[in-house]
Amino acid sequence: MIRGMIVGAFVLVALAVARATLLVTSDRIMLAARRWVVNKAGEESLWSYLVHCSRCVSLWIALFGAILWGVLTLPLAWWWLMAPAWFALSYITILLSRLEEKD
Repeated sequence: MIRGMIVGAFVLVALAVARATLLVTSDRIMLAARRWVVNKAGEESLWSYLVHCSRCVSLWIALFGAILWGVLTLPLAWWWLMAPAWFALSYITILLSRLEEKD
């Protein structure tokens, strides 16, 4: 029962990370925020690149997701799983974004 909840929560967090990444990098609702970053930092800046790079954004959103998932679902002895979960969540987001591009 507990393991199923842990896995279910991981899947839910993975989907949330993927959606949040799309929200930041490509959804129209965040277009004004992306333009603001580009105007303030310049087109060639690292920040401008970051807000348009889904791989980059997914890594940082996945960090938050992995910590949230680990602290809220894992027993203390398993908290080490947050580190590989961080990268796994980002990679799952990259794979899901490739599927969406094919549509």
